[in-house]
Amino acid sequence: MLFLVIVAAVALVAYLGIATSSSVDLLLAAGEVAVIAALAITILVKAAPEHYSAAVLSPASSPHGQVSDITNAMIYGISAFAGFEAAAALGEEARDSRRSIPAGTIVVVIVTGVFYLLVVLAETFGTGQHDITGLIQQPSPLGYLTSRYWSPSVLWAIDLVVVLTGLSFVVAVFNAAIRILFAMGREQVLPGSLARLSGRHTPIIAIGCAAALTLILGLPLTYANGGPATFRYLAGGGALSIVLIYLAVNIATIRAFRTEFRDQFRLWRHLVLPSAAAVLLLFPLWGILHPRAYTLVNLLPFVALGWLCIGVIAAGFVRAKRPAGLEAVGRVFAPAEEQPADAHR
Repeated sequence: MLFLVIVAAVALVAYLGIATSSSVDLLLAAGEVAVIAALAITILVKAAPEHYSAAVLSPASSPHGQVSDITNAMIYGISAFAGFEAAAALGEEARDSRRSIPAGTIVVVIVTGVFYLLVVLAETFGTGQHDITGLIQQPSPLGYLTSRYWSPSVLWAIDLVVVLTGLSFVVAVFNAAIRILFAMGREQVLPGSLARLSGRHTPIIAIGCAAALTLILGLPLTYANGGPATFRYLAGGGALSIVLIYLAVNIATIRAFRTEFRDQFRLWRHLVLPSAAAVLLLFPLWGILHPRAYTLVNLLPFVALGWLCIGVIAAGFVRAKRPAGLEAVGRVFAPAEEQPADAHR
């Protein structure tokens, strides 16, 4: 029931417009970050001095003492971090998108990175090297730390934060998804009906399709396995797609600035950094393709791989039949003088 209520609420907020949905998302995210950051700082202040050791960050402190523990952790870490680039999907509704979107993306990466680092340090230093295995075996690691460093009486606040975190995540992903569906419908890459607008000038068909897809994927899994398990399944299944996309973007950056934009090429920005990122992404990719055991969770990424293959075939078909459609996607980010004449209609 809660799943249906959340999907309905998110769809309604999206229908009201991007200003409303973005404000709701920002408010939820700000509340979440404030509470978790306060807990993390409390832990770092109260943690025993002997817990402050770099040894807690060693692979030897992981549950199995293996590098595979790190690669598996990277899979979910990347899944949690994914979405920082979602601002690009809102480019058509942003002021001066060529400046505001890159600036917003960089700020999100920095703020989120600092926040995640703060929380990781709090969790590891708060438990110590020998208690990390016990921490991850807790039904709610965050609740365990709250009881230990705050009070069991405020566990309700942490539970509320977890709910708000999920809601904020759904709002952000929903906004990005419907804008992508709208853009692809407008450019005839997908059915043109996806570009239909409501009386409030919001993509009503795209909103309905995104809500329906969410229900089709999430409702049966949630009913059968519960919310936390469903999140693990979907996050694990989507991890391979995310890693491959990020890997492709880094490789494409190198290629683009060594060919089409050679006059703008900078060694560190367009070769060293994307090369280093591509190498790092190979570790979670290895962890996805070679899990310790082929359970349902570990097999779901291969479903995502099949879906990506279907997408590649569909893109090839569209390129062959309607090449102008693919070329038009993303034109909003091109300088005005580089856009086709019909881009301003």
